[in-house]
Amino acid sequence: MIIRILALLTLLAPFAASADGDLTLPGERWYSKFDRYVCNPMQEGTAVTPSELSAIDVNFLRLTTDRSLDNVLLLATFTENETTCRYSALLFADNAAQRARLLQSKAYAPDERSLCASGKALLDRLLGDVKYLYYGHPHRVALMMETADAQNICGASMNAVGVDFLVTGLKP
Repeated sequence: MIIRILALLTLLAPFAASADGDLTLPGERWYSKFDRYVCNPMQEGTAVTPSELSAIDVNFLRLTTDRSLDNVLLLATFTENETTCRYSALLFADNAAQRARLLQSKAYAPDERSLCASGKALLDRLLGDVKYLYYGHPHRVALMMETADAQNICGASMNAVGVDFLVTGLKP
């Protein structure tokens, strides 16, 4: 029994973070920075910020992957109760199926003035199961989030707005 518990702790340890820090991704290799919102990542053009995200002033910071491109760490900030909250999320990306699924997330206020719970719940819902595209030259990653106003932003046939990241290279 003790061996099983130690084995489980060993498996979970790399994904742990301190109470006041972001989640981490062991073996981070590829870095990308937020570039724009898009309706169709394969075409030129920029979309406006979905109202759900602008309401809490979401700022996507970066997206990193490991060597396999299957394990993804997303970092962002948002505002809740006049406090800046940090948000980190680990996702599993199935490149063949072009889907990413949220595995774990964390939100906290560095100044401890908010629990950041409603912003975390919104981002968790939007990132729960998304279309995931790795494409283009220069390389880009898009997470297609189903937002309430996607049709108003992108047209009647669209149900998602993409959060588009530009791959900046290998981890320094």
